[in-house]
Amino acid sequence: MSITSTVRRSLWLGAAIVLTLAVVVDAPPRAAAVNARPRAPGATSSTDPVARIAELTAMVDRRDGARANAEAQRIALGRRLAETRRLESAALARSDLLGERALAAEREYRVARADLGKVAASYYRDAGSPTVMTRLFESRSAVEFGYRQKIIENVGDRQATIVKIAVRARREAQRAVREVGNEQVRLRALAQALADEIPKRAADVERLQSGLSSARFWLSRWQSVAAGVNTPIMSRSVLGPSELAAWFNGTRRRARITVSIQELAEAFIDEGQSAQVRGDVAFAQSILETGSFHFPDGGQLTPTDNNFAGINACDSCPSGSSFPDARTGVRAQMQLLRVYADANLTNAQLNPPAVDARLDTHFLKGEVPTWDGLTHTWATADQYGDRIVGIYTQILAWLTDRAEV
Repeated sequence: MSITSTVRRSLWLGAAIVLTLAVVVDAPPRAAAVNARPRAPGATSSTDPVARIAELTAMVDRRDGARANAEAQRIALGRRLAETRRLESAALARSDLLGERALAAEREYRVARADLGKVAASYYRDAGSPTVMTRLFESRSAVEFGYRQKIIENVGDRQATIVKIAVRARREAQRAVREVGNEQVRLRALAQALADEIPKRAADVERLQSGLSSARFWLSRWQSVAAGVNTPIMSRSVLGPSELAAWFNGTRRRARITVSIQELAEAFIDEGQSAQVRGDVAFAQSILETGSFHFPDGGQLTPTDNNFAGINACDSCPSGSSFPDARTGVRAQMQLLRVYADANLTNAQLNPPAVDARLDTHFLKGEVPTWDGLTHTWATADQYGDRIVGIYTQILAWLTDRAEV
């Protein structure tokens, strides 16, 4: 851009600015972009970075808390499942041990019953037999006979007691086996329920993390223009070409350019990255310069000039610069923005090569590090930098409103 460019605002450019502002402010958006969701009813769409940053920061804080709480619940559920499985394993071990004890009790019970049966059989068999008479005759007295008979009875009583103890032990062992079996069933069911619940909790955490990441993503985008017009020219773009094209088409703008709006947006992002300037904000600058790429009739530039920034279009100039194709025109704009912002730039540092061989000797080299500095330097219009950033925040607000935030 030459020295005369600082006073170049011809009548057609003034008309273009008026037209641009009218289109930017008043153009009705479509109902929704493809795969996009409008803001909730009652929500207000703000183009103020401070308001948006506050809104998104609060959203990040809420979602971070919800995600942390869900993660804590998932971890607690996992620990409970591990403890339940440990208890289930312990119950299984107790079941095996009690099963062995129940078998031993059953064996003792059967032996005791068998011994008692033998005593009883012997007693009843001998009660009326000669054996009893023999004992009577062999006894020296009736007292001795009674004593011997009492021994037999006592043996039977003790054996009956042993049987009772064995019965009780068998019942207790069987009850213990049933109880631990029921405990196993309960713990197994609980473990299964917990195992089934964990994927749901994990899905909740993933869903909340996705929402948190989305909020952080859009917050970082608004933070990239938190400084407003003092946002640096030299920085990375945060919007992609498809987003710029979606906004342009979604707000029903009509371009008169030599390529599609998608291809043009790709050129802004690619060439901006090569020149190390914000191609997405430069896209907003070109919206302002060209009347939303419509190039109003009667102006110094036409759509076939591929000049999207009014380069060398001034009051005293017969016409502005013309470039062979759209990408070259975008490249010239990005490189010129770079030299405005970078005092140390040389043409040798540029890749692709400089469109203008005199670029690195520009008189404003390094004098304009921010978009605010373009006011009265790139253009004579007041608040030129403010208008660029204003258009950019409208693009960003439109995209944010339709994003899955």
